Amino acid sequence: MEILFNWVGGATCILSYGDLKIAIDPVLCDKGTVQDYFWFKSKRLEQPKYSATDFENIDLWLITHNHEDHLDKKGLSKISLESKLICNVNSYKTLKSAGLNNMTILKWGQIESCKFKEYEISIEAIPAIHGVNPLSAYLAGQVNGYFISIKKRLEESTIYITGDTVYRKVIKVALKGREIDLMIPNMGAAKEGTWIMTLTLNSKMLKKLIMDLQPRKVIPVHYGTFEHYIESVDAIKDLHDKRIEIIEVGDRLVIR
Repeated sequence: MEILFNWVGGATCILSYGDLKIAIDPVLCDKGTVQDYFWFKSKRLEQPKYSATDFENIDLWLITHNHEDHLDKKGLSKISLESKLICNVNSYKTLKSAGLNNMTILKWGQIESCKFKEYEISIEAIPAIHGVNPLSAYLAGQVNGYFISIKKRLEESTIYITGDTVYRKVIKVALKGREIDLMIPNMGAAKEGTWIMTLTLNSKMLKKLIMDLQPRKVIPVHYGTFEHYIESVDAIKDLHDKRIEIIEVGDRLVIR
């Protein structure tokens, strides 16, 4: 099944399968915007790139959590009342306050099945541990990764979206035996080298995760966009893994 992958910037991307559109974590603030996370502030370093029609007719939104670098005011404005949303517990109130109602909250291990047009979709919430430091992970709140199966007649595609997580064996256990056509890892090694400690995947963790899960294709996102994303894309390139596809913000990649 052919997938059109569109990276808007940060954690935000859009997946298109023919006339089916799935979008992830809308953060669309402008370059130079400073976000306040109480323990630290972070400036957006890159402008998000998208067309006027990219966020039209989104069938399904996947919201991993409510941190502002994943869900901001401008991003919320792009979510249509007609779109179905899958979210975690701590993003529900933010979405509800924006007037959105077509939501399903998933906890780790829970599955939601739905149908759009000719597509049957299954979404499972996968554990995401938002920090090496247990205290940081606790304060960050629960985050969802998602494993998605999309079927159309005899064709099926599977996608794993890591969400903001570090490497933990609980992820390997949750995805044991799954075939993964596309993995979308949130990179950047956020806050690595500070007292807060690493909050998202770095290249060494990515290498372990790829070894564990053996995805067919990997498209990293969530690096370079904000100041607190510490690790550059060069560290990912240095893995020299042919399954990893490095793209630029605003790029559209066809995956077959």
